[in-house]
Amino acid sequence: MQNNGGNSRYHFELMRHLAAIPEVQQELFLGLYQTQLPFPQLAGNNIRVVGRPTSLPPGGKRYIVNEALNSAFALLRGRFDIYHPTHHRFNPLVRAHRMVVTQHDCTQEKFPAEFRYNQRVLRYRKALFTRADAIICISEASRQDLLAFYDVDPDKTRVIHHGFTRLKRSPEAGEELRRHVRRDYMVYVGSRALYKNFGDLLRAFRETGLHQELDLLVLGGGPMSPDHVRLSSDLGIAYCIIHVDEVTDAFLAEAYAAARLLVYPSKSEGFGFPPLEAMALGCPVLVCNTSALPEICGDAADYFDPDSLESLVIGLKRAALARDEHSKSTSVDRILKRYSWEICAAQTHALYRECL
Repeated sequence: MQNNGGNSRYHFELMRHLAAIPEVQQELFLGLYQTQLPFPQLAGNNIRVVGRPTSLPPGGKRYIVNEALNSAFALLRGRFDIYHPTHHRFNPLVRAHRMVVTQHDCTQEKFPAEFRYNQRVLRYRKALFTRADAIICISEASRQDLLAFYDVDPDKTRVIHHGFTRLKRSPEAGEELRRHVRRDYMVYVGSRALYKNFGDLLRAFRETGLHQELDLLVLGGGPMSPDHVRLSSDLGIAYCIIHVDEVTDAFLAEAYAAARLLVYPSKSEGFGFPPLEAMALGCPVLVCNTSALPEICGDAADYFDPDSLESLVIGLKRAALARDEHSKSTSVDRILKRYSWEICAAQTHALYRECL
């Protein structure tokens, strides 16, 4: 369903680190893929990878084809100890003694009007959580949301935080970044769905007056929507919005390292990789004081109330202008040490064994 993203990164890093445990044998069905993460390179080291590259883009058609192929693949395989679906659906033809699923967030439950086929997806998720023998929640906030929206036995749940991958910089990506930017800037990363609060960021950026000295570098998330293009034009800030709709990890690293600030105004996150990635490269971070972000970022970030434009305006001014006035480096180092893929894999492995 996706070529890149937090869910994909989680399963890639989990499989890569589980491969270091000799007793674990893994099988990954990729099907037809265009993944930007090196899943095919996992083959070997006790991992079997089944799939081939395709020109078919992510979405419904590719998903339907892969479901059919997955069903055929499942019929040819024996019974697994653990089935760990990577999506909100599970294939009933996969035979396994136990099923472990990962609960990322309840964004669709909180903002149902923003998603197509939402009722269908929620039925799938309810069936998945009912069928699961254990549910991994990637934060305590994610766990609390799960228990609020679904009739799930709390004893089936386990909080296992994601690990953290430091992005690597490169001179080539630095040169590419310099071709895009002209002056100091703030950076925004990822999707611009309504719950991501991008529209309020544009309004606050204009109201602070920061657009007179800073650009807003918008990375990823595909083409800018007509509504956001129109809003930035109406606000008179279109000239200082720089949008790059597809970026590499190296480009992202260079962008973080040179940014005045990362603004992450999303109202719903189960974990949130970008703030940690930015912190690790010395970039100050401003995030919402809701969902999992306070739990994950601790005192290494600045916060604002996502339901108050005034709070965002104040937070932007304070965070964007305070870079040289104080340092959160001690807090950042302490926070980043909490998140390790080795720990995540070890705790997941222990849960697998517990289920069996």
